[in-house]
Amino acid sequence: MKEELIKIKNQAESERIAIDKKYSIIASLRLVVFLIGVVIVFAALKNHNTILLISAVVPVIIFIVLVKYHGDLDDRLLDSKAKINVINRYLMRMNNGWKAFEDNGKEFLRKDSTLAYDLDLLGPSSLYQLISIAHFDEGKEKLAKALTLENASSVEPEKRYEAVMELSEKKDFIVGFESTSERVVEKRQRDKLKRTDFFADLEEAEVKEDKPKNKKKIESFPAWIYLLMILVPLINIVSIVMVLGFGQNPVRILITFIAGMILTWGPMAITEELSSAVRKYGSVAGDYLKLLKLIGEEEFESEILKGINERVTSRDGLLDAIKKLGTIGTFDNISFNPIIHMVLSGFTGWDYYIAFASYNWSKKHGNVFEESTDIISDIEELGSMSVLPMIRNVCMPEIKYDYNDMALDMKDIYHPLLDPDTVISNSAHIDDSLNVITGSNMSGKTTFLRTIAINMVLSFAGCPVCATSFSTPFMKIFTSMRVMDDVSGGISTFYAEILRIKGMAEYIQADNEVPALCLIDEIFKGTNSADRIVGASEALTKLSARNSIVIVTTHDFELCELKNNDGKEVTNYHFEEYYENDVLKFDYKIKDGRCTTRNAMAILKMAGLVQI
Repeated sequence: MKEELIKIKNQAESERIAIDKKYSIIASLRLVVFLIGVVIVFAALKNHNTILLISAVVPVIIFIVLVKYHGDLDDRLLDSKAKINVINRYLMRMNNGWKAFEDNGKEFLRKDSTLAYDLDLLGPSSLYQLISIAHFDEGKEKLAKALTLENASSVEPEKRYEAVMELSEKKDFIVGFESTSERVVEKRQRDKLKRTDFFADLEEAEVKEDKPKNKKKIESFPAWIYLLMILVPLINIVSIVMVLGFGQNPVRILITFIAGMILTWGPMAITEELSSAVRKYGSVAGDYLKLLKLIGEEEFESEILKGINERVTSRDGLLDAIKKLGTIGTFDNISFNPIIHMVLSGFTGWDYYIAFASYNWSKKHGNVFEESTDIISDIEELGSMSVLPMIRNVCMPEIKYDYNDMALDMKDIYHPLLDPDTVISNSAHIDDSLNVITGSNMSGKTTFLRTIAINMVLSFAGCPVCATSFSTPFMKIFTSMRVMDDVSGGISTFYAEILRIKGMAEYIQADNEVPALCLIDEIFKGTNSADRIVGASEALTKLSARNSIVIVTTHDFELCELKNNDGKEVTNYHFEEYYENDVLKFDYKIKDGRCTTRNAMAILKMAGLVQI
């Protein structure tokens, strides 16, 4: 995989360098041709020479051709840069470089997202940050919901798994798809910078002014704009004829040009609203078209991906509508150059024609881009899931819906967010309702809980898991790990933990069809040892009394003596340390039975806080 990515990256780098050289040459040549055209026009007007003015058409045509070619080179350059960025991110995912990715899904973290906080599903150093290839806001939101199991279903995981694994085998498709979706974001950012500060300030002022007034949407194209679409170019043609044919003062042309600009830019708020479709999607319509073509032309086998493919191919006129707006956007892009925009506005009333074309497109094609974005975001979500099997060793999870077999069975399971070169895997078969894990500090207890939980999340989200084999009932996952106080709400850490465990108990006592998995790290660590042992004993007995699996870590060996309702002793597991040349070390392997060693004093000594 790594060698394949490096090969693609090297090809893209070579292509980028070649395009960059051409790009610079054409940019210089375009400037020279533009200056030649200006000199010819100036000389023609000064000498009232009609033939010389007509000859200025030649540099104008050459200039337009060069602008088009320069734009094509810019598009290819953007494409190669995006591809290089995408491949670099894949390479960074193979080590800890992914933690520097800007997009980590933190905007989707809610205060009550305990699962996301405890398991690092969203936010810095999260699963979202590791796998996300989404660039559309809708795709990011769908991925966040999938990872936090907001839309979890006991029916869909297997179907989603088929789609995810199919995409993981289509590396060229996924790299090309992400590269193109990244271009959309890049182009929109560039469009904001293309307009002069003057126009940007105008638009911003209009938005602020219109916002409180809730200005009524324009329902029909204003009739007076038809008149101005004829009037502005007409007065300029008459003026030019008067100067060239009748020897009038060339200043007349300047006067009508300024008048044309005033007439065109005066009602800018209206033309901007009429042009909203092309302003929002015009420059990226080609990329939308490419994304949809990628989906429509790809042959899929899985049910979900076939359904997405059919949404593109069965929708009559979808691609054609986007293509039409792309054409309008190409003409609109010409006006991003402030000088050209000024010339076109003053002489032709350019903005009115763009508004007319954009308005008619909107009337015919409505919410085409909203529909397209929904399709694209579906692929972004599933494509993000497919990243994991590309960068980690994974397997298909077995999800059981027969709750007569309430057992977690895992072989060589490991945490997807840890360095794959150094991570330690574990194997275990957990079939008791109450399981107590003891062990030394830093020995791996909490990581083991998170490893189980995050792989269960992946299973239920329809993603492969980081293990050799993994079997689990479909369960409702509860965690109590990173419990935080709420000073403003007057809630202590201890009480916050009580509220979490209360939520678990209420779910279990309600006899829900889906059983609960309760993962509790260092239960009731926020209170004194006597109260902790009594409270933990009562709480754990209550949680494990019905259809549930409870796994708890603790330093309180008294909890190892607990019994289930049927009088059977709880199942104990432990992690331990060992010493090598008087150096404290850990193997991070789970073992049967309770822990018999302690290392707190050794760790304090390592920190230089005590002398032994």
